[in-house]
Amino acid sequence: MAVRRWSVGAVVAAGVILGVSACGGSGDDPFVVSAPSTKAPPVRAHATRVDTGTVAFEVRAAGGTDAGAQTVTTPCDRVLLALDDVTIESNEVTCKAPGGAPGNGWHGLYRTAADVPPGAVTQTVQTPLGEAVLFTQEYYEATNSVRRWREPVAIVTLGNPRSRSHPTLVVRADKGILDQSRLAGFVRANLLPLG
Repeated sequence: MAVRRWSVGAVVAAGVILGVSACGGSGDDPFVVSAPSTKAPPVRAHATRVDTGTVAFEVRAAGGTDAGAQTVTTPCDRVLLALDDVTIESNEVTCKAPGGAPGNGWHGLYRTAADVPPGAVTQTVQTPLGEAVLFTQEYYEATNSVRRWREPVAIVTLGNPRSRSHPTLVVRADKGILDQSRLAGFVRANLLPLG
């Protein structure tokens, strides 16, 4: 009985030591870089209809919901829809970006295609809702260590906006769950006008 208690205690202690040492990193390289995924969006997608006073569209995506988008009015008028592989938002053109690099929950604030960061390499594609400009930004999260992702973003200029104060949709693959090529395919095929 004493041997069994000792072996269970040894296993627990070894697990705690390994867990603590894994959190601290080696000290030589404090950054963990996560590569973007090239996985295809799931085959089974749900159609979500978004119809607010400012934007109207349909999106076919995993994680879709009949509950629709969330409208946020602080610090400015924003429409947000979080799905499994992408986050879609529409930001009022008068929103003021707080500045700083995207990171720790902040993914940047894009109101129009003019907000693409200077020097970003862009790609333009046509979607059923209008022209999309895509680029990839670096996003980080820092707690005990720093992790970085290459996060693609598409700014879709709406051909027929519901409101002039919300002329775009911003589609983002958070933490690079899709790479830029897959995000381009997503906005071309899965963003639709309301019928």
